[in-house]
Amino acid sequence: MQRPALALLLAALAPAPACAQSGTEPALPRWEAGLAAGGGRIPDYPGADQSHWRAIVVPWLVYRGPVLSIDERGIRSRFVDTSHWEFDLTATAAFNTRSNARRDGMPELDYLFGVGPQLVYKGWQTAGGGGASAHFKLRAIQSTDFHRIASRGGTASAELRWREFGVTGAGSVLTASLEPTWASRPLQRYFYQVDASQATATRPAYEARAGYLGTALGLSLRQRFTRELSWFAAAELNAMQGAANRASPLLASRSNLSVGAGLVWTPWRSSEAASN
Repeated sequence: MQRPALALLLAALAPAPACAQSGTEPALPRWEAGLAAGGGRIPDYPGADQSHWRAIVVPWLVYRGPVLSIDERGIRSRFVDTSHWEFDLTATAAFNTRSNARRDGMPELDYLFGVGPQLVYKGWQTAGGGGASAHFKLRAIQSTDFHRIASRGGTASAELRWREFGVTGAGSVLTASLEPTWASRPLQRYFYQVDASQATATRPAYEARAGYLGTALGLSLRQRFTRELSWFAAAELNAMQGAANRASPLLASRSNLSVGAGLVWTPWRSSEAASN
């Protein structure tokens, strides 16, 4: 599943670290808690020719545990963590779609969420965590309307990520990423299938197939104002030229742009420091 949706906001909502840590700097707290609020202009689904303004306000938790971490890199459960390699679990999410003209008369798209393993190569990174890293991800995707959960297949992606600290001053982090994604047939059908009973004069029947979904180019900047308050801005361009289902009448745009911004407030924190 590509990220232009709730995931764009969630990925950028994570608070920027106070600084890239070194042996002489104070350790970060084990946990921080507060509220995160963000909004943006986001396409209805990958390849949609309609976008809507969406917003989210959620409780926010940062936890820096030896195995489970929720931090500026997302939700991770680390099983292997060496100087060059990391193996963990990651999660993603996407907004629902309720008013898309091309899908008139078709089932609405529910919220999506995905969980799966990730293998990270971080041998290019600097001692402070900046620089390039490669992320190889597999995710099982589910949809929900908060009454039921349905399986939507899975995705495979390979992300090249670059991070730089201090670009706009202390407490800032700039992240750029390039991520091609492939999706199984159930997820492709969920986005692009048009059954014969749903066909119209302008929306012919279409049988979706598994394969290449598209490539996301992302850029985000996070800046911490104070120990409790930080802001973010993010943009993501998704290119679907060459996508497996580019012939679908529902894949109306070969590129999508998502933009978002928001604030994170974490007034509560532990007195215990996170272990390195």
